[in-house]
Amino acid sequence: MPATEIRCRVENAMAALTAEKGYAAVTIDDLARAARISKRTFYDHYAGKEDCLLAAYESAAGRVLDAARRAADAAAARGEGATARVEAVISTYLKALAAQPEMTRVFHVEIQAAGAEALRRHLAVDLRYVALLQRIVREDGGTLSRAGAIAALGAVHELVLHAVAEGRTARLPSLLATVRPILHAVLPAARGAGTRSRASN
Repeated sequence: MPATEIRCRVENAMAALTAEKGYAAVTIDDLARAARISKRTFYDHYAGKEDCLLAAYESAAGRVLDAARRAADAAAARGEGATARVEAVISTYLKALAAQPEMTRVFHVEIQAAGAEALRRHLAVDLRYVALLQRIVREDGGTLSRAGAIAALGAVHELVLHAVAEGRTARLPSLLATVRPILHAVLPAARGAGTRSRASN
């Protein structure tokens, strides 16, 4: 069996089992059984349970971030300003989370039980989004501070966390309407630049 298929099976099993019973209760036996592999095969690919969780997180987070970047680039190709491009990023992010409820629960709730390295990885992913938002604004002739980008993302994360905890994951895309005024508050320069850009076309 190809290594990529094995890792996909195991990481999907990690998400499903963690969502079902909590990270602390998941065992290597559980993962091997759910992925239909031996424990030896599991250890050929992962150092242990935490390594598996972190790999699953990195993989899922990378896919969502790639989709968000594509959405922002598509909006730019349509001549949209920075605010519309940032909204495209957030909208794509929320839709991706709604489409993967198990992954979303694991990586917004259960990940907090996985220790310091999990937190470090989570913050590193956040900083990739910060860099994306700053790039979008910069390309539109505006400026966005690191703190401003973190504040906007923090609002999104908190809304997602509460929605997931309350069983409203499927409704995550509707949060864009709640987040929009916050985006407008932290993107004043970008909003002006985007307006000028559209007016000049």
